[in-house]
Order: sequence, then C-alpha cells, then structure tokens
Amino acid sequence: MKKELRYVSLAAFVCLAIAAVLFPLRSRAEFPDRPITMYCAFAPGGSMDLATRAISGAAEKILGKPVMVENKGGGGGTVALALLANAKPDGYTLCGVPNTGIIRAPQFQKVTYKPLKSFTPLVAYAIPYNGIVTKPDAPWKTFKELIDYAKKNPNKIKYGTGGPGTAMHHAMAFVEHQDNIKWIHVPYKGNADALTACLGGHVDVASLGPEYVPHARAGQVRILAITEEKRNPKFPDAPTLKEMGYDFANETFFSVVGPAGMPADVVAILESALAKAAQTNEVKTALDKLDLVPTLIVGKEYEERLKNLWFRLEKNLKDTGLIKEPATSPY
Repeated sequence: MKKELRYVSLAAFVCLAIAAVLFPLRSRAEFPDRPITMYCAFAPGGSMDLATRAISGAAEKILGKPVMVENKGGGGGTVALALLANAKPDGYTLCGVPNTGIIRAPQFQKVTYKPLKSFTPLVAYAIPYNGIVTKPDAPWKTFKELIDYAKKNPNKIKYGTGGPGTAMHHAMAFVEHQDNIKWIHVPYKGNADALTACLGGHVDVASLGPEYVPHARAGQVRILAITEEKRNPKFPDAPTLKEMGYDFANETFFSVVGPAGMPADVVAILESALAKAAQTNEVKTALDKLDLVPTLIVGKEYEERLKNLWFRLEKNLKDTGLIKEPATSPY
C-alpha cells in the first residue's frame, strides 16, 4: 500500500512539473488587465505631446484598457527615459519619446540609463520637419544674415530649443562649430515652450520641431532654415541647412518604447496594438494636423535602426569636434 502511494505521489509531482513547464503563463492574468501609463518625454502642448496622446488614444481602443499619458518633460527626453528605465518591465509603463532622447542627448550629456540596453523599442510612427525660425520683425531676413550678425556680435544671439541634446540643439551647435561663432543656448522642457519664448521675444531664434508650422502659415514667425534632408513641401522656399553648405540633416522618429526585460508575449501584444493604432485614420489625421509625416518601423527593425543611428551620429559628432567621446556609453 505504501509503495502504491509513493507511485501516486510521484505521478502527481510529475504532472504538476509538466504543467508548470507547459503552462507557465496561466498564473498571470492576460495582458493588459489594468490601465497602462504612457510617459510623454516633453511638456504639454507640443507635437510630441499631442502625437503621444493620439497614438495612446487609438491604442487603448485596441487593447481594451486605458492608456493614461503623463508628461515628464525635461532634458531633451532624458527625464522620462530615466524614469522608464527604472520602471517594472511588465508592460504597464511605456514612454512616448523622439529617438533623440535615446541616441542623441546621451552623447552630449551623462544619463543614468544605457541608451541601447535599457529599453525595448516598440514602434516608430512619425517623422517631424524641424526648422529654425525667428520673429517676422527680426533684423535678419535669411539664415546667412543671422550668421553674419552672430559673427560680428558674439554671445548676443539667444536661441531656444526643446532641450539639451535634442536634434534641434544639435543643429544649432553644428552651425556654431562650423562657422566658429558664439551664441547662447536657452533650453526649455519642450518645443512649445521654446516657441512661446521666441514669439514673446525672450529668445532671438528658436530651433524647433513642427510646432512652428501653423505660426509660419499665420505669418507669426519667419523660417530661416529647414534642418531635415529635404525642404518642407509646405514651405518650399525655405532652404535646408545642407543646401547652405552644412553637412547636417536630422533623422528623428516619434516613437514608443518600454523598459528592457519585458516578457516576449507582452512585447508582441504592444507592438501589434501600437502598429495598428499608428495606421488608424484617427492617428493619421492627428499627425497631418501636427505636420508630421507618418512612418512605421516596428520592434526589432526599429531597434536595429537605433543602433545604426547611434554609431553614425557618434562619428558625425566626433568629426565635427562637438564631442570627443559620447558622454554616456550605449551599453
């Protein structure tokens, strides 16, 4: 009898062990079973904020749970990313951020996270047309006139950006280095704040994301230069920095990332939901109103893109003397 009981107990143990291996997820509720927090890496009112809210709103309809946006602006996106890097990797904390906070800002400044190791890239869904603008009554009508003035008046020009280490900051730093001029960087928590400062005359020039577009249409700002590879089709007369002899072209993506170490099944659910959300009419309409260009790069493909961009940017920054080595190691 005891021998038979031993066999029964052994059989029961084996069955439990097999069940634990074959069905490890049964003990965890199906994702998501509660609201998701989406940090936005810039201040309210800017294109990053509004785009993040658009894709979050579309994603929550697909996921069936609220996706609540919390603004954590500052440091060119690094404040929000530092918080995300320390979040529990369960999929319930994500971040809407331009890739500049991952591949650009950490090359200029020391951050607490490892740019290419601390995150799970989920989706890139939009591209901004960045530009350099000033008030219509400014004494310089062209970018060349601005540079000529800056050369004759060191440290007289104050320019605003959405934060240190952003693509907008890099563009101005690149020009400063190439033309051997001196001007003063005034960083803000987001592009909307930098634009407001420019409109109010607190800075002379602003290097911005697409927040400038409606104000340019209304004649409230003058576009001096476009910092992308091609001219903005909505303002075909505004030249690019490249056309004016600067070997600079921005490559920014608006994206959603999570912390490293998330379960594979959760990553798959989020990638699918965010990719579907990015392709909805709701999000496409929002992006068009924000003057953003839709794109779609998902998961591992986006991760590889970030790696390639990091090392290309590092070479560019070293070649132009803006850095000797990245302030932060990527891994």
